[in-house]
Amino acid sequence: MARIRMFDVIAFSLVGFVGIYTGTQFFEPIVIDRLRKDGHLRSDVEIPQYDDEGNPLSPKSMLELRQELDKVQEHQKVEQGSKSEQG
Repeated sequence: MARIRMFDVIAFSLVGFVGIYTGTQFFEPIVIDRLRKDGHLRSDVEIPQYDDEGNPLSPKSMLELRQELDKVQEHQKVEQGSKSEQG
C-alpha cells in the first residue's frame, strides 16, 4: 500500500510552483506581443512593456523598493505606538 509522505508532497508542490512561475515568466511577453499584433490587447489594463529579448523595460529600481519598505516600516511603528498608548 502506497503512502503519501510529507516530503513527497512538499517536493511535488515546489516543483509545480517553480514550473508554473517560470512558464508564466517565459510566455508572458510572447502572449502580450501576439495580442498586440492581432489587435486584441485590452486598453483598460496596464500592460508591462518588454524589449525584443523579453526583459521588462521599466522594472522597479532598488531605490523605489527601499522607499516603499521605509513607508511600510514607518506605518507599522505609528500603529504600534498608538496601540501601546491605548492599551
